[in-house]
Amino acid sequence: MEISAFPFPYLQDDECSHFLGLFQDMDSSSPSDFGFEGFGNDNSKKRPRKEDQEEGAGAVNGSSNKPAFGDILATLLLLDEEAKHQQEQWDFESNREKSLLEANHREKVRAMDGYYNQLQGHYNTAEETDVTPPKRARRSAVAAAVVSAVASGEEATTAPVQATDIASGSGTSHRRLWVKERTTDWWDRVSSPDFPEEEFRREFRMSKSTFNLICEELDATVTKKNTMLRDAIPAPKRVGVCVWRLATGAPLRHVSERFGLGISTCHKLVIEVCRAIYDVLMPKYLRWPSDSEIRSTKEKFESVHKIPDVVGSIYTTHIPIIAPKVHVAAYFNKRHTERNQKTSYSITVQGVVNAEGIFTDVCIGNPGSLTDDQILEKSSLARQRAARGMLRDGWIVGNAGFPLTDWLLVPYARQNLTWTQHGFNENIGGIQKIAIEAFERLKGRWACLQKRTEVKLQDLPYVLGACCVLHNICEMRNEEMAPEIKFDVFDDVTVPENNIRSATASNKRDQISHNLLHRGLAGTRTL
Repeated sequence: MEISAFPFPYLQDDECSHFLGLFQDMDSSSPSDFGFEGFGNDNSKKRPRKEDQEEGAGAVNGSSNKPAFGDILATLLLLDEEAKHQQEQWDFESNREKSLLEANHREKVRAMDGYYNQLQGHYNTAEETDVTPPKRARRSAVAAAVVSAVASGEEATTAPVQATDIASGSGTSHRRLWVKERTTDWWDRVSSPDFPEEEFRREFRMSKSTFNLICEELDATVTKKNTMLRDAIPAPKRVGVCVWRLATGAPLRHVSERFGLGISTCHKLVIEVCRAIYDVLMPKYLRWPSDSEIRSTKEKFESVHKIPDVVGSIYTTHIPIIAPKVHVAAYFNKRHTERNQKTSYSITVQGVVNAEGIFTDVCIGNPGSLTDDQILEKSSLARQRAARGMLRDGWIVGNAGFPLTDWLLVPYARQNLTWTQHGFNENIGGIQKIAIEAFERLKGRWACLQKRTEVKLQDLPYVLGACCVLHNICEMRNEEMAPEIKFDVFDDVTVPENNIRSATASNKRDQISHNLLHRGLAGTRTL
């Protein structure tokens, strides 16, 4: 309870002087002067006691022992001063405690700053060390150092911090991003000029010259700029990650170990480089042939297989995939499931090749549940080139899974064939074999197409397109394939219900069959 400095705080100074004088008058006067005699006393007629008479006599004589009102007021003032003094002492003690707390806080902050400064000072030493402890150990060491500094309040210089305990830091003049140290010995050895050519071809399915050509073509697209945080990955290494992943089909963790990069970084590089190949190299290395190239292709097919006006051979293969999350029934491959007794999902690649087995047209990304003729109807080959009359003067040869049209030549699919029809089917089979062997080399060279891929469905067409483009580059540069990487393609063929869709094409096929037999072009295999 707070005590006021004056017992009557609502009185002014001049009023207090009169009030004090009043008390002094009361002290000097007897109670009867103020009319207080007999007030509140009903026994006024009683005989006064002896002690009271003596006290009355003493009061008359001026020797009264009662405390005066002035003494009471002085006592109150004295108590008020003591309370005020005690309040000041309490305030002084509170300020002192506050100062001690602030000083302790400043000491702890100074200790923490010292530890952080020492951590930052040892950052350059941490970069030079090859052995880096796990992230959890580094975080625990840093946290323990900070907690120790806060708890003890000591200076940072009393507890030195090891350089290997630094997870990340920033220097005084250059900020760096912490990156896990990985070995790049394998890539440094492979990319050196002294690396053997045969071993390089076995790793990347191509020669060094072809690999360097691809790097030069993609350099402007895949090259990134260095930043203040870290240096960018060089373009040859980016291309190497993609090509080695496509060639071996190895898991991303193996790619990470070989090239000294993170798993997510390797996956990102594969997709980026495949997109660059799809956008930059496909228009140059996978295109429909010119008129002069078409004439040369017709001559090559006719000189070997005796069928005129053939501009290409078409085939459809299936690439296994993991069951997608949407439209899963569309990608269910019923024929592969029945043959392998295992649930299979796939995506299709339909391509046209010339006499050298080089792709001139591809249709990628259709679900595996579609048949060959359904995929053909959705392709740009039928919707654009055939619809515009670009295939009017030539044949594209397919198997029994395609229908016979004005520009698509297929073998006889009925039973009980004549010698003429047998001879025609064998010559058609020779042309169709060129496309099958091209797809065998495609899947053999790029092993990622042989098993279920981890690539997302929306990115898969870019990966498959990049494989087709790289196949064309290797075929144009006569890159040889090792016998051990040969792959046998086996895809089921479903004969369409309406396999003859042009009467004119049927008559032309009969005429070609007749010429093969009666002009001695069919050989003696069916005789």
